[in-house]
Amino acid sequence: MTNTFFDVLIVGGGPAGCAAAASLARRGHDVALITRPAPPAKWLAESIPGSARKLLERVGALDALDAAGLVPNEGNTVWWAGEPRRDERFGAPERGFHAERAALEAAFQGVAREAGARLVAEGPVVATAAEPDGWRVGTSGARYRGRWVLDASGRAGVLARRGLRTRERGIATLALVGRWTPNRGHAPPDPGCTLIESYRDGWAWSVPTSPRTRCVTAMVDPRRTHLARERGLDGMWRAELAKAARLGRRLEGGRLQGPVRACPASLYGATLHGRPGLLLVGDAGSFIDPLSSYGVKKALASAWLAAIVAHTGLEDDAMAGPACELYDDREREVYRTYRALSVPFLEQAAAANDHPFWEARLDAARAAGGGIREPVAAPGASGASGMLEPGERSLAEDRAEAFLGSEEVRAAYETIRALPSVRLRPAAGLEIVSAPAVAGDRIALEPHLVSERLPGGARYVRNVDLRLLVEVAPTLDQVPDIYEAYNRRADPAPLPDFLAALALTVGAGFLDLASDA
Repeated sequence: MTNTFFDVLIVGGGPAGCAAAASLARRGHDVALITRPAPPAKWLAESIPGSARKLLERVGALDALDAAGLVPNEGNTVWWAGEPRRDERFGAPERGFHAERAALEAAFQGVAREAGARLVAEGPVVATAAEPDGWRVGTSGARYRGRWVLDASGRAGVLARRGLRTRERGIATLALVGRWTPNRGHAPPDPGCTLIESYRDGWAWSVPTSPRTRCVTAMVDPRRTHLARERGLDGMWRAELAKAARLGRRLEGGRLQGPVRACPASLYGATLHGRPGLLLVGDAGSFIDPLSSYGVKKALASAWLAAIVAHTGLEDDAMAGPACELYDDREREVYRTYRALSVPFLEQAAAANDHPFWEARLDAARAAGGGIREPVAAPGASGASGMLEPGERSLAEDRAEAFLGSEEVRAAYETIRALPSVRLRPAAGLEIVSAPAVAGDRIALEPHLVSERLPGGARYVRNVDLRLLVEVAPTLDQVPDIYEAYNRRADPAPLPDFLAALALTVGAGFLDLASDA
Protein backbone atom coordinates (compact mmCIF):
# COMPACT_ATOMS: atom_id res chain seq x y z
CA MET A 1 0.00 0.00 0.00
CA THR A 2 1.21 3.52 -0.80
CA ASN A 3 0.25 6.90 0.57
CA THR A 4 0.01 9.83 -1.82
CA PHE A 5 -1.03 13.38 -0.92
CA PHE A 6 -2.96 15.67 -3.29
CA ASP A 7 -4.62 19.04 -3.05
CA VAL A 8 -7.92 17.51 -4.20
CA LEU A 9 -9.25 13.96 -4.39
CA ILE A 10 -12.18 13.50 -6.77
CA VAL A 11 -14.19 10.28 -6.52
CA GLY A 12 -15.90 9.47 -9.82
CA GLY A 13 -14.70 9.69 -13.42
CA GLY A 14 -17.91 10.79 -15.13
CA PRO A 15 -18.54 14.19 -16.74
CA ALA A 16 -18.88 16.02 -13.39
CA GLY A 17 -15.75 14.54 -11.83
CA CYS A 18 -13.67 15.06 -14.97
CA ALA A 19 -14.87 18.65 -15.47
CA ALA A 20 -14.01 19.54 -11.88
CA ALA A 21 -10.64 17.75 -12.11
CA ALA A 22 -9.68 19.54 -15.33
CA SER A 23 -10.74 22.94 -13.99
CA LEU A 24 -8.75 22.52 -10.76
CA ALA A 25 -5.67 21.11 -12.51
CA ARG A 26 -5.59 24.09 -14.88
CA ARG A 27 -5.49 26.33 -11.80
CA GLY A 28 -2.31 24.61 -10.67
CA HIS A 29 -3.64 22.14 -8.11
CA ASP A 30 -2.52 18.51 -7.74
CA VAL A 31 -5.65 16.47 -8.46
CA ALA A 32 -6.28 12.73 -8.24
CA LEU A 33 -9.34 11.52 -10.17
CA ILE A 34 -10.33 8.15 -8.69
CA THR A 35 -12.49 6.12 -11.06
CA ARG A 36 -13.51 2.59 -11.91
CA PRO A 37 -10.96 0.39 -13.74
CA ALA A 38 -13.35 -0.48 -16.56
CA PRO A 39 -15.73 1.74 -18.54
CA PRO A 40 -19.47 1.53 -17.86
CA ALA A 41 -21.68 -0.72 -19.94
CA LYS A 42 -22.45 0.41 -23.47
CA TRP A 43 -26.19 0.15 -22.95
CA LEU A 44 -26.23 3.28 -20.74
CA ALA A 45 -26.74 6.51 -22.67
CA GLU A 46 -26.59 10.25 -22.03
CA SER A 47 -27.97 13.30 -23.80
CA ILE A 48 -26.53 16.83 -23.66
CA PRO A 49 -28.62 19.73 -25.03
CA GLY A 50 -27.10 22.35 -27.29
CA SER A 51 -27.69 24.95 -24.58
CA ALA A 52 -24.80 23.32 -22.68
CA ARG A 53 -22.18 24.27 -25.30
CA LYS A 54 -21.13 27.45 -23.51
CA LEU A 55 -20.77 25.53 -20.26
CA LEU A 56 -18.76 22.81 -22.01
CA GLU A 57 -16.46 25.52 -23.30
CA ARG A 58 -16.06 26.93 -19.78
CA VAL A 59 -14.87 23.57 -18.42
CA GLY A 60 -12.61 23.01 -21.45
CA ALA A 61 -14.49 20.03 -22.90
CA LEU A 62 -16.28 21.39 -25.97
CA ASP A 63 -13.49 20.75 -28.49
CA ALA A 64 -12.99 17.21 -27.19
CA LEU A 65 -16.69 16.37 -27.53
CA ASP A 66 -16.87 17.95 -30.99
CA ALA A 67 -13.93 15.74 -32.03
CA ALA A 68 -15.20 12.52 -30.39
CA GLY A 69 -17.58 11.54 -33.19
CA LEU A 70 -20.65 11.54 -30.94
CA VAL A 71 -24.15 11.55 -32.39
CA PRO A 72 -25.39 15.17 -32.76
CA ASN A 73 -28.40 16.08 -30.64
CA GLU A 74 -30.62 17.57 -33.33
CA GLY A 75 -33.89 18.02 -31.46
CA ASN A 76 -36.87 16.42 -29.73
CA THR A 77 -40.08 14.66 -30.73
CA VAL A 78 -42.59 14.63 -27.89
CA TRP A 79 -46.01 13.09 -27.31
CA TRP A 80 -47.14 14.27 -23.88
CA ALA A 81 -50.41 13.91 -21.98
CA GLY A 82 -52.42 13.13 -25.10
CA GLU A 83 -51.44 16.38 -26.79
CA PRO A 84 -50.51 16.48 -30.50
CA ARG A 85 -46.97 15.60 -31.43
CA ARG A 86 -44.50 18.41 -30.79
CA ASP A 87 -41.26 18.70 -32.76
CA GLU A 88 -38.31 20.89 -31.84
CA ARG A 89 -35.33 20.93 -34.19
CA PHE A 90 -31.95 22.54 -33.57
CA GLY A 91 -29.75 24.24 -36.14
CA ALA A 92 -26.08 23.29 -36.43
CA PRO A 93 -24.77 25.89 -33.91
CA GLU A 94 -27.37 24.76 -31.35
CA ARG A 95 -26.77 21.01 -31.52
CA GLY A 96 -25.70 19.07 -28.49
CA PHE A 97 -24.60 15.46 -28.17
CA HIS A 98 -25.98 11.93 -27.67
CA ALA A 99 -23.57 9.23 -26.54
CA GLU A 100 -23.11 5.90 -24.90
CA ARG A 101 -21.93 6.51 -21.36
CA ALA A 102 -18.61 4.79 -22.03
CA ALA A 103 -17.78 7.03 -25.00
CA LEU A 104 -18.77 10.16 -23.10
CA GLU A 105 -16.65 9.26 -20.08
CA ALA A 106 -13.67 8.44 -22.31
CA ALA A 107 -13.86 11.89 -23.90
CA PHE A 108 -14.14 13.66 -20.54
CA GLN A 109 -11.33 11.62 -18.98
CA GLY A 110 -9.11 12.64 -21.85
CA VAL A 111 -9.87 16.29 -21.04
CA ALA A 112 -8.97 15.76 -17.36
CA ARG A 113 -5.76 13.91 -18.21
CA GLU A 114 -4.66 16.56 -20.71
CA ALA A 115 -5.28 19.27 -18.09
CA GLY A 116 -2.86 17.54 -15.72
CA ALA A 117 -5.12 15.54 -13.39
CA ARG A 118 -3.87 12.10 -12.36
CA LEU A 119 -6.32 9.33 -13.21
CA VAL A 120 -6.45 6.50 -10.68
CA ALA A 121 -8.29 3.41 -11.91
CA GLU A 122 -7.53 0.84 -9.23
CA GLY A 123 -10.95 -0.48 -8.35
CA PRO A 124 -13.80 0.82 -6.27
CA VAL A 125 -13.33 3.06 -3.24
CA VAL A 126 -13.35 0.85 -0.16
CA ALA A 127 -12.78 3.40 2.62
CA THR A 128 -13.03 7.12 3.30
CA ALA A 129 -12.20 9.05 6.44
CA ALA A 130 -11.86 12.67 7.55
CA GLU A 131 -8.47 13.58 8.99
CA PRO A 132 -7.17 16.72 10.76
CA ASP A 133 -5.55 18.01 7.57
CA GLY A 134 -8.10 16.74 5.04
CA TRP A 135 -9.38 13.37 3.84
CA ARG A 136 -8.19 9.84 3.24
CA VAL A 137 -9.66 7.75 0.41
CA GLY A 138 -8.68 4.11 0.03
CA THR A 139 -9.01 1.85 -3.00
CA SER A 140 -8.14 -1.81 -3.24
CA GLY A 141 -4.64 -0.80 -4.38
CA ALA A 142 -3.65 2.31 -2.45
CA ARG A 143 -4.57 5.02 0.02
CA TYR A 144 -4.75 8.64 -1.08
CA ARG A 145 -4.86 11.75 1.07
CA GLY A 146 -6.03 15.20 0.11
CA ARG A 147 -6.93 18.58 1.56
CA TRP A 148 -10.31 18.52 -0.19
CA VAL A 149 -12.46 15.66 -1.47
CA LEU A 150 -15.16 16.00 -4.14
CA ASP A 151 -17.75 13.22 -4.32
CA ALA A 152 -18.68 12.99 -8.00
CA SER A 153 -19.59 9.31 -7.83
CA GLY A 154 -23.17 9.80 -9.02
CA ARG A 155 -25.90 7.59 -7.62
CA ALA A 156 -23.29 5.50 -5.80
CA GLY A 157 -22.73 8.50 -3.51
CA VAL A 158 -19.55 7.22 -1.89
CA LEU A 159 -19.59 10.06 0.63
CA ALA A 160 -23.11 11.39 0.02
CA ARG A 161 -24.63 8.20 1.44
CA ARG A 162 -22.94 8.86 4.77
CA GLY A 163 -25.97 10.67 6.17
CA LEU A 164 -26.19 13.45 3.56
CA ARG A 165 -28.63 12.03 0.99
CA THR A 166 -32.41 12.57 1.17
CA ARG A 167 -35.11 10.95 -0.93
CA GLU A 168 -38.52 12.27 -1.84
CA ARG A 169 -41.08 10.14 -0.05
CA GLY A 170 -43.93 8.45 -1.84
CA ILE A 171 -42.35 7.97 -5.29
CA ALA A 172 -39.92 5.45 -6.72
CA THR A 173 -38.65 5.13 -10.28
CA LEU A 174 -37.17 2.13 -12.06
CA ALA A 175 -35.63 2.49 -15.52
CA LEU A 176 -35.99 -0.48 -17.89
CA VAL A 177 -33.20 0.05 -20.42
CA GLY A 178 -32.82 -1.67 -23.76
CA ARG A 179 -30.32 -1.23 -26.63
CA TRP A 180 -32.19 -1.22 -29.94
CA THR A 181 -30.95 -1.62 -33.50
CA PRO A 182 -32.97 -1.73 -36.76
CA ASN A 183 -33.26 -4.85 -38.86
CA ARG A 184 -31.27 -4.91 -42.07
CA GLY A 185 -32.86 -2.62 -44.63
CA HIS A 186 -34.65 -0.45 -42.08
CA ALA A 187 -33.55 3.09 -41.29
CA PRO A 188 -33.25 4.15 -37.65
CA PRO A 189 -36.19 6.37 -36.60
CA ASP A 190 -35.70 10.12 -36.20
CA PRO A 191 -31.88 10.13 -36.42
CA GLY A 192 -30.34 12.60 -34.00
CA CYS A 193 -33.57 13.23 -32.07
CA THR A 194 -34.75 12.43 -28.55
CA LEU A 195 -38.16 10.72 -28.46
CA ILE A 196 -40.39 11.15 -25.38
CA GLU A 197 -43.88 9.78 -24.74
CA SER A 198 -46.05 9.64 -21.64
CA TYR A 199 -48.75 7.01 -21.09
CA ARG A 200 -51.20 6.07 -18.37
CA ASP A 201 -48.80 4.62 -15.78
CA GLY A 202 -45.32 5.58 -16.97
CA TRP A 203 -43.30 7.29 -19.67
CA ALA A 204 -40.61 6.32 -22.17
CA TRP A 205 -37.73 8.02 -23.91
CA SER A 206 -35.13 7.12 -26.49
CA VAL A 207 -31.88 8.67 -27.74
CA PRO A 208 -29.57 7.55 -30.57
CA THR A 209 -26.13 6.35 -29.51
CA SER A 210 -24.74 5.56 -32.98
CA PRO A 211 -26.00 5.73 -36.56
CA ARG A 212 -27.72 2.35 -36.01
CA THR A 213 -28.44 2.03 -32.30
CA ARG A 214 -30.73 3.71 -29.81
CA CYS A 215 -31.04 3.54 -26.04
CA VAL A 216 -34.74 2.99 -25.30
CA THR A 217 -35.92 3.37 -21.70
CA ALA A 218 -39.24 2.95 -19.92
CA MET A 219 -39.61 4.84 -16.63
CA VAL A 220 -41.92 3.01 -14.23
CA ASP A 221 -42.89 2.88 -10.56
CA PRO A 222 -42.73 -0.72 -9.29
CA ARG A 223 -45.54 0.03 -6.83
CA ARG A 224 -47.90 1.83 -9.23
CA THR A 225 -47.11 0.77 -12.80
CA HIS A 226 -48.84 -2.42 -13.94
CA LEU A 227 -45.77 -4.48 -14.92
CA ALA A 228 -45.78 -7.79 -16.81
CA ARG A 229 -43.43 -9.33 -14.25
CA GLU A 230 -44.13 -12.87 -15.38
CA ARG A 231 -42.43 -12.08 -18.73
CA GLY A 232 -39.06 -11.14 -17.26
CA LEU A 233 -37.21 -7.90 -17.94
CA ASP A 234 -37.32 -8.20 -21.74
CA GLY A 235 -41.05 -8.86 -21.62
CA MET A 236 -41.72 -6.02 -19.21
CA TRP A 237 -39.76 -3.62 -21.44
CA ARG A 238 -41.73 -4.68 -24.52
CA ALA A 239 -45.03 -4.38 -22.64
CA GLU A 240 -44.22 -0.84 -21.54
CA LEU A 241 -43.24 0.19 -25.08
CA ALA A 242 -46.57 -1.19 -26.29
CA LYS A 243 -48.22 1.32 -23.92
CA ALA A 244 -46.10 4.09 -25.48
CA ALA A 245 -47.71 3.31 -28.80
CA ARG A 246 -46.31 6.09 -30.96
CA LEU A 247 -42.73 5.69 -29.78
CA GLY A 248 -43.16 1.92 -30.00
CA ARG A 249 -44.33 2.09 -33.62
CA ARG A 250 -41.14 3.95 -34.50
CA LEU A 251 -39.13 1.01 -33.22
CA GLU A 252 -40.92 -1.61 -35.29
CA GLY A 253 -38.58 -3.38 -37.66
CA GLY A 254 -35.82 -3.56 -35.08
CA ARG A 255 -34.48 -5.81 -32.34
CA LEU A 256 -32.82 -5.76 -28.95
CA GLN A 257 -29.04 -5.97 -28.72
CA GLY A 258 -28.40 -7.86 -25.53
CA PRO A 259 -30.68 -8.12 -22.52
CA VAL A 260 -32.82 -5.40 -20.94
CA ARG A 261 -31.41 -4.01 -17.70
CA ALA A 262 -33.26 -2.53 -14.73
CA CYS A 263 -31.64 0.51 -13.07
CA PRO A 264 -32.75 2.56 -10.06
CA ALA A 265 -33.78 6.05 -11.19
CA SER A 266 -35.54 7.59 -8.19
CA LEU A 267 -35.09 11.27 -7.41
CA TYR A 268 -33.02 12.42 -4.45
CA GLY A 269 -31.36 15.48 -2.96
CA ALA A 270 -29.03 16.18 -0.06
CA THR A 271 -29.25 17.77 3.38
CA LEU A 272 -25.89 19.46 2.72
CA HIS A 273 -23.99 19.81 -0.55
CA GLY A 274 -20.80 21.33 0.78
CA ARG A 275 -18.71 22.17 3.80
CA PRO A 276 -15.02 23.13 3.97
CA GLY A 277 -13.05 20.22 2.55
CA LEU A 278 -16.04 18.30 1.14
CA LEU A 279 -18.35 18.91 -1.84
CA LEU A 280 -21.05 16.72 -3.41
CA VAL A 281 -20.85 17.29 -7.16
CA GLY A 282 -23.39 16.50 -9.88
CA ASP A 283 -25.56 13.43 -9.35
CA ALA A 284 -23.80 12.62 -6.07
CA GLY A 285 -25.71 15.54 -4.56
CA SER A 286 -29.02 15.34 -6.41
CA PHE A 287 -30.68 13.46 -9.25
CA ILE A 288 -33.47 14.73 -11.51
CA ASP A 289 -35.70 13.07 -14.09
CA PRO A 290 -34.25 13.14 -17.63
CA LEU A 291 -37.39 14.80 -19.00
CA SER A 292 -35.57 18.03 -19.90
CA SER A 293 -32.26 16.46 -21.01
CA TYR A 294 -30.81 18.65 -18.26
CA GLY A 295 -29.03 15.97 -16.21
CA VAL A 296 -25.51 16.16 -17.69
CA LYS A 297 -25.76 19.93 -18.05
CA LYS A 298 -26.76 20.21 -14.38
CA ALA A 299 -23.80 18.01 -13.41
CA LEU A 300 -21.36 20.11 -15.45
CA ALA A 301 -22.66 23.33 -13.92
CA SER A 302 -22.22 21.81 -10.47
CA ALA A 303 -18.65 20.79 -11.35
CA TRP A 304 -17.81 24.26 -12.70
CA LEU A 305 -18.90 25.92 -9.47
CA ALA A 306 -17.38 23.19 -7.26
CA ALA A 307 -13.97 23.79 -8.86
CA ILE A 308 -14.20 27.52 -8.10
CA VAL A 309 -15.26 26.80 -4.50
CA ALA A 310 -12.47 24.28 -3.90
CA HIS A 311 -9.91 26.59 -5.52
CA THR A 312 -11.07 29.41 -3.24
CA GLY A 313 -10.79 27.24 -0.14
CA LEU A 314 -7.35 25.96 -1.09
CA GLU A 315 -6.06 29.49 -1.65
CA ASP A 316 -7.79 31.19 1.29
CA ASP A 317 -8.87 29.21 4.36
CA ALA A 318 -10.95 32.13 5.64
CA MET A 319 -13.15 32.02 2.51
CA ALA A 320 -13.78 28.26 2.57
CA GLY A 321 -16.88 28.59 4.74
CA PRO A 322 -18.60 31.38 2.74
CA ALA A 323 -17.69 29.64 -0.53
CA CYS A 324 -19.26 26.37 0.61
CA GLU A 325 -22.33 28.24 1.83
CA LEU A 326 -22.78 29.70 -1.65
CA TYR A 327 -22.32 26.26 -3.22
CA ASP A 328 -24.84 24.60 -0.90
CA ASP A 329 -27.41 27.34 -1.53
CA ARG A 330 -26.90 27.07 -5.27
CA GLU A 331 -27.26 23.29 -5.46
CA ARG A 332 -30.40 23.35 -3.31
CA GLU A 333 -31.90 26.06 -5.52
CA VAL A 334 -31.14 24.18 -8.73
CA TYR A 335 -32.96 21.08 -7.44
CA ARG A 336 -35.88 23.09 -6.04
CA THR A 337 -36.26 25.04 -9.29
CA TYR A 338 -36.23 21.90 -11.41
CA ARG A 339 -38.92 20.33 -9.26
CA ALA A 340 -41.03 23.48 -9.45
CA LEU A 341 -40.50 23.55 -13.21
CA SER A 342 -41.77 19.97 -13.51
CA VAL A 343 -45.12 20.76 -11.84
CA PRO A 344 -46.99 22.05 -14.95
CA PHE A 345 -46.22 19.07 -17.18
CA LEU A 346 -46.95 16.65 -14.32
CA GLU A 347 -50.29 18.43 -13.94
CA GLN A 348 -50.93 17.85 -17.63
CA ALA A 349 -50.11 14.14 -17.37
CA ALA A 350 -52.14 13.71 -14.17
CA ALA A 351 -55.19 15.41 -15.72
CA ALA A 352 -54.94 13.33 -18.90
CA ASN A 353 -54.42 9.96 -17.20
CA ASP A 354 -56.10 10.07 -13.76
CA HIS A 355 -53.63 7.51 -12.38
CA PRO A 356 -51.70 7.24 -9.07
CA PHE A 357 -48.41 7.12 -11.00
CA TRP A 358 -48.83 10.76 -12.01
CA GLU A 359 -50.76 11.95 -8.96
CA ALA A 360 -47.97 10.84 -6.58
CA ARG A 361 -45.32 12.52 -8.74
CA LEU A 362 -47.30 15.72 -8.91
CA ASP A 363 -47.75 15.86 -5.13
CA ALA A 364 -44.03 15.22 -4.60
CA ALA A 365 -42.98 17.89 -7.13
CA ARG A 366 -45.24 20.49 -5.55
CA ALA A 367 -43.77 19.77 -2.12
CA ALA A 368 -40.14 19.73 -3.32
CA GLY A 369 -40.63 22.88 -5.41
CA GLY A 370 -41.82 24.85 -2.40
CA GLY A 371 -45.16 25.71 -3.97
CA ILE A 372 -43.57 28.05 -6.52
CA ARG A 373 -45.28 27.98 -9.89
CA GLU A 374 -42.90 28.04 -12.84
CA PRO A 375 -43.85 28.60 -16.52
CA VAL A 376 -44.86 25.52 -18.48
CA ALA A 377 -41.91 23.87 -20.23
CA ALA A 378 -42.61 20.84 -22.35
CA PRO A 379 -40.58 17.70 -21.62
CA GLY A 380 -37.42 17.63 -23.66
CA ALA A 381 -37.30 21.40 -24.06
CA SER A 382 -33.73 22.52 -24.59
CA GLY A 383 -34.11 25.93 -22.98
CA ALA A 384 -36.63 25.37 -20.20
CA SER A 385 -37.93 28.65 -18.85
CA GLY A 386 -37.13 29.22 -15.21
CA MET A 387 -34.22 26.78 -15.04
CA LEU A 388 -31.17 28.16 -13.29
CA GLU A 389 -28.02 28.42 -15.39
CA PRO A 390 -25.01 28.03 -13.07
CA GLY A 391 -21.95 29.50 -14.71
CA GLU A 392 -23.98 32.22 -16.38
CA ARG A 393 -25.37 34.14 -13.41
CA SER A 394 -25.08 34.20 -9.65
CA LEU A 395 -27.85 32.84 -7.45
CA ALA A 396 -28.62 36.39 -6.27
CA GLU A 397 -28.90 37.50 -9.90
CA ASP A 398 -31.27 34.63 -10.67
CA ARG A 399 -33.48 35.73 -7.78
CA ALA A 400 -33.38 39.35 -8.94
CA GLU A 401 -34.18 38.27 -12.50
CA ALA A 402 -37.19 36.32 -11.25
CA PHE A 403 -38.35 39.34 -9.23
CA LEU A 404 -38.44 41.45 -12.42
CA GLY A 405 -41.75 39.79 -13.23
CA SER A 406 -43.39 40.83 -9.96
CA GLU A 407 -46.33 43.22 -9.67
CA GLU A 408 -44.17 45.61 -7.64
CA VAL A 409 -41.59 45.98 -10.41
CA ARG A 410 -44.19 46.31 -13.15
CA ALA A 411 -45.98 49.04 -11.19
CA ALA A 412 -42.69 50.88 -10.55
CA TYR A 413 -41.82 50.72 -14.26
CA GLU A 414 -45.15 52.22 -15.32
CA THR A 415 -44.86 54.97 -12.71
CA ILE A 416 -41.31 55.93 -13.73
CA ARG A 417 -42.28 55.96 -17.39
CA ALA A 418 -45.23 58.31 -16.72
CA LEU A 419 -43.35 60.86 -14.58
CA PRO A 420 -41.70 63.95 -16.16
CA SER A 421 -38.99 63.73 -13.47
CA VAL A 422 -38.13 61.45 -10.58
CA ARG A 423 -37.00 61.97 -7.03
CA LEU A 424 -35.30 58.88 -5.60
CA ARG A 425 -33.79 58.26 -2.19
CA PRO A 426 -32.51 55.17 -0.37
CA ALA A 427 -35.44 53.36 1.23
CA ALA A 428 -35.62 53.09 5.00
CA GLY A 429 -35.59 49.30 4.77
CA LEU A 430 -32.50 49.07 2.55
CA GLU A 431 -29.54 47.16 3.96
CA ILE A 432 -26.17 46.53 2.33
CA VAL A 433 -24.56 43.28 3.43
CA SER A 434 -21.54 41.26 2.36
CA ALA A 435 -22.41 37.95 0.69
CA PRO A 436 -20.37 35.40 -1.27
CA ALA A 437 -20.43 35.67 -5.05
CA VAL A 438 -18.41 34.34 -7.99
CA ALA A 439 -15.70 36.84 -8.93
CA GLY A 440 -13.59 35.44 -11.76
CA ASP A 441 -12.16 32.12 -10.61
CA ARG A 442 -12.75 32.79 -6.89
CA ILE A 443 -15.59 33.23 -4.45
CA ALA A 444 -15.43 36.69 -2.87
CA LEU A 445 -17.54 38.67 -0.44
CA GLU A 446 -19.35 41.44 -2.31
CA PRO A 447 -21.90 44.03 -1.19
CA HIS A 448 -25.49 42.94 -1.83
CA LEU A 449 -28.67 44.99 -1.44
CA VAL A 450 -31.22 43.47 0.93
CA SER A 451 -34.82 44.46 1.61
CA GLU A 452 -37.95 42.86 2.99
CA ARG A 453 -39.06 42.01 -0.55
CA LEU A 454 -35.70 40.55 -1.56
CA PRO A 455 -34.31 39.13 1.69
CA GLY A 456 -31.87 36.92 -0.22
CA GLY A 457 -30.11 40.00 -1.52
CA ALA A 458 -29.18 41.17 -5.01
CA ARG A 459 -26.15 42.78 -6.61
CA TYR A 460 -26.67 42.55 -10.37
CA VAL A 461 -29.64 42.11 -12.66
CA ARG A 462 -29.15 41.89 -16.43
CA ASN A 463 -25.52 42.86 -15.79
CA VAL A 464 -26.56 46.19 -14.23
CA ASP A 465 -24.76 46.89 -10.94
CA LEU A 466 -27.58 47.60 -8.48
CA ARG A 467 -25.16 48.81 -5.80
CA LEU A 468 -23.87 51.52 -8.13
CA LEU A 469 -27.35 52.34 -9.38
CA VAL A 470 -28.73 53.11 -5.91
CA GLU A 471 -25.73 55.38 -5.39
CA VAL A 472 -26.13 57.28 -8.68
CA ALA A 473 -29.94 57.53 -9.01
CA PRO A 474 -30.66 59.83 -6.00
CA THR A 475 -28.27 62.50 -7.34
CA LEU A 476 -30.31 63.25 -10.51
CA ASP A 477 -33.99 63.74 -11.37
CA GLN A 478 -34.11 62.81 -15.06
CA VAL A 479 -33.95 59.17 -16.13
CA PRO A 480 -31.75 59.95 -19.21
CA ASP A 481 -29.30 61.75 -16.93
CA ILE A 482 -29.23 58.80 -14.49
CA TYR A 483 -28.62 56.46 -17.42
CA GLU A 484 -25.74 58.57 -18.73
CA ALA A 485 -24.17 58.93 -15.27
CA TYR A 486 -24.39 55.18 -14.64
CA ASN A 487 -22.78 54.35 -17.99
CA ARG A 488 -19.87 56.70 -17.26
CA ARG A 489 -19.01 54.68 -14.14
CA ALA A 490 -19.77 51.13 -15.30
CA ASP A 491 -19.82 48.99 -18.41
CA PRO A 492 -22.52 50.59 -20.58
CA ALA A 493 -25.88 48.86 -20.21
CA PRO A 494 -28.53 48.58 -22.95
CA LEU A 495 -31.34 51.00 -22.17
CA PRO A 496 -34.06 48.31 -21.72
CA ASP A 497 -31.87 46.47 -19.19
CA PHE A 498 -31.09 49.70 -17.35
CA LEU A 499 -34.78 50.63 -17.13
CA ALA A 500 -35.65 47.16 -15.84
CA ALA A 501 -32.95 47.47 -13.17
CA LEU A 502 -34.12 50.93 -12.16
CA ALA A 503 -37.69 49.68 -11.79
CA LEU A 504 -36.41 46.78 -9.72
CA THR A 505 -34.62 49.08 -7.27
CA VAL A 506 -37.97 50.74 -6.59
CA GLY A 507 -40.13 47.61 -6.72
CA ALA A 508 -37.79 45.70 -4.41
CA GLY A 509 -37.72 48.50 -1.86
CA PHE A 510 -34.11 49.57 -2.36
CA LEU A 511 -35.14 53.11 -3.41
CA ASP A 512 -38.23 55.17 -2.60
CA LEU A 513 -39.81 57.11 -5.45
CA ALA A 514 -41.82 60.33 -5.36
CA SER A 515 -42.80 62.78 -8.11
CA ASP A 516 -41.61 66.40 -8.05
CA ALA A 517 -44.11 68.86 -6.60
